[in-house]
Amino acid sequence: MTQNCDAIKLIAKRLRETFKGAEFYVPAEHEDFVHIAFHDHYLNEKEILEIDCKIIDKGCDAVIVCVPEGDELQGGRKIEYDFAVKNNIPIVVFKRTDEAINWLTHFIMRGDF
Repeated sequence: MTQNCDAIKLIAKRLRETFKGAEFYVPAEHEDFVHIAFHDHYLNEKEILEIDCKIIDKGCDAVIVCVPEGDELQGGRKIEYDFAVKNNIPIVVFKRTDEAINWLTHFIMRGDF
């Protein structure tokens, strides 16, 4: 899990450099909180993912999901994906960072946010 979190943080860094001024909520950047809340029994996995979905619902124009080659859409990413689909929130699933950049460029240029 740490390797996945580190990878998505690097992708988010590249997206922020490419789209200066855009805001990205990256759950992996809050993993310290999540681990403490989960391991000390303040929140269970379902509650943590419900909070992620509330954050998506209240403040996200789109959901961007990284599913690297050889991986599959599962776990928390699948729950966030399903939430976005159910609530008609634009979503892209990508394998490589350039795919996310291309989608975001079109998303911004169309004014879909």
